[in-house]
Amino acid sequence: MITIVGAGPGTREYMTPEAASAIASSRVIIGGARVLDAVDLPREARRVELPASGMAGAVAEALQRESGGDVTLLVSGDPGFYSLAKRVTSTYGRERVRIVPGISSIQLMSARICRSWAGASSVTMHGRSDLPVGELASRLRASSALVVLFGVPEDVEPQMKRLAADEELGNAWAALGWDLGLPDERIFEANSLRELAPDPYRGRLSLLWLERI
Repeated sequence: MITIVGAGPGTREYMTPEAASAIASSRVIIGGARVLDAVDLPREARRVELPASGMAGAVAEALQRESGGDVTLLVSGDPGFYSLAKRVTSTYGRERVRIVPGISSIQLMSARICRSWAGASSVTMHGRSDLPVGELASRLRASSALVVLFGVPEDVEPQMKRLAADEELGNAWAALGWDLGLPDERIFEANSLRELAPDPYRGRLSLLWLERI
């Protein structure tokens, strides 16, 4: 059995009791260094650390090596929100996968800015830096809000400026949050994305929230 555990944003305060229980009973735990370091691993558990890049391929290799027994795959946030869970489930089938949900970045951002994420459209820019701006504008028109997850930190500022150059997106109410739920959490809001875009970005994991005004 492969148990995919959503560890939330990376602090114990935001980890569910079910997730903590699943980790406590694990014997082999696979995950990135940041998320593995953020949780209390059982003393007898074997830690399988994934590289920072090429994680999808590394997960596939690790699961193949450990296919003879039960393993736990630890992911940040919620497994159902842009994580490796979809690929793992499609590869091994639902009968071999158990998913333990966690608190996602969109839930945290929604709470921080006191807005509902019901009806919001979400898209990830990770590995999709050439995603057409027109497609994002269409999503914003069709939804109550548009939530954009950015990829590597160095792409955030140029992507923000690229989106802000579009008339429709640039005029949307905007909030940018990074490292949500972590000690370095920062959230900036502005009446328009055009106003927000020049602000310096210094975080790692980031989420942009846009709403039409």
